[in-house]
Amino acid sequence: MSEPDDPSDSSFPGTVSVEGPVDAVTVVFVHGAGISKHMWRPQVEALSEDFRVVTFDLPGHGTQNDTGFDFDSAVEWVADIVADVRPSSVVLVGHSLGGYVALECAARIPHQVSELVLSGSSAEYRGWLGFRTRVIAALYRLGGRIPFVDRRFHARTADQIRRLPIADTTAQAIIDGGFYLHSWGEAGRALVGRDFQSRLQQYDGPVLLVNGEEDTLNVPNAEQFSSELSNVESAVIADVGHLCNLQAPSTYTDHIRDFSRGH
Repeated sequence: MSEPDDPSDSSFPGTVSVEGPVDAVTVVFVHGAGISKHMWRPQVEALSEDFRVVTFDLPGHGTQNDTGFDFDSAVEWVADIVADVRPSSVVLVGHSLGGYVALECAARIPHQVSELVLSGSSAEYRGWLGFRTRVIAALYRLGGRIPFVDRRFHARTADQIRRLPIADTTAQAIIDGGFYLHSWGEAGRALVGRDFQSRLQQYDGPVLLVNGEEDTLNVPNAEQFSSELSNVESAVIADVGHLCNLQAPSTYTDHIRDFSRGH
């Protein structure tokens, strides 16, 4: 894989973006399902003066929306990026689907990941939650093939983004990056049945699980993991939900900055 600092020479032109000082600590961000790398714009703008910040589109999203999403392929793609951009090791940050991909990547190449920050990525999609997710994912994959359903999803999601406490230019960049209903469905199906707690135990570096207070699907498991695993910390951001990096961007960014500097 070619060096992503030069997007024109990348295997996926425009997919990988690198900002910030070359010799600074590198933070690699992995976005959630159905959205693009632009969801990290508030963190990039806040951190790129002091950190080397890397964002990219997962398969099936953004500049790679013409490919299908496959979990293992996504993990390999992230591992390739980490190998290319790392000076020695990186801080790996993932949200929702991106958190599960980042966790699996860290479990496979722990020596290349110095710290791990995950949000909205503590739920185990097994049992009843797994069944429900499988059904919803199937409906999303179907809806993504029906033009008016897909357009409605895009319009509704764009409206939600515009109401977030972020700059208008940031909101528009996220909207322009696109929303991908079918890929959300593929991602949901890929998470069902995986034992993420065991993968968390495979990585012994510092881990921060940061969630919005209203994300009741993930907060309980995050707090349980932090009580059982000595390398895991849990942080809860008040009055926000699943999309905490955009609902409370400054607080979320502070957690990343403080956690990285603390370790």
